[in-house]
Amino acid sequence: MKAKDLMSPVMQYLTPETTLCETVTTMREIKRSHGLPIKGMLVKNERSKLVGILSIKDILAAVIPSYLSPDIAIFSWENMLEEMTARAADKKVADIMVKKVFTIDADAPLMECADLMIKKRVQRLPVTDGGDIIGIVYIRDIFDIVADYLSKGGQKDGTC
Repeated sequence: MKAKDLMSPVMQYLTPETTLCETVTTMREIKRSHGLPIKGMLVKNERSKLVGILSIKDILAAVIPSYLSPDIAIFSWENMLEEMTARAADKKVADIMVKKVFTIDADAPLMECADLMIKKRVQRLPVTDGGDIIGIVYIRDIFDIVADYLSKGGQKDGTC
């Protein structure tokens, strides 16, 4: 199996100037084949060059500062969250996106995809063909294939 056999098509891209408010709306509207919203999007500049990737973790990190202690929960979390999201709503994708994006060739074997994702600690890999982005391989899809093989390799009745 190759990357092109497992990839999902890219529905939309973000731009570096897209706000987090617009990004969240877009991410909630786009659904993958299983019906759930996407958890990350590619970012292209005005020349259609891939310049970054943004995930829900990046958005959460932009809204909720890492210095906040869990002990702060004794205060009004709802009011704080409201204030933090209001401050972050107009932030630009360019300010929080991951700029070092790893890609994989469409003809790369699935094991190469899995290896790269594990080594680089990424959840999604843009798939390229001749330099153009044609899709994304998600770690969940690779896991599902591995899980299928694991369950078939268990007991004779097909269970682990």
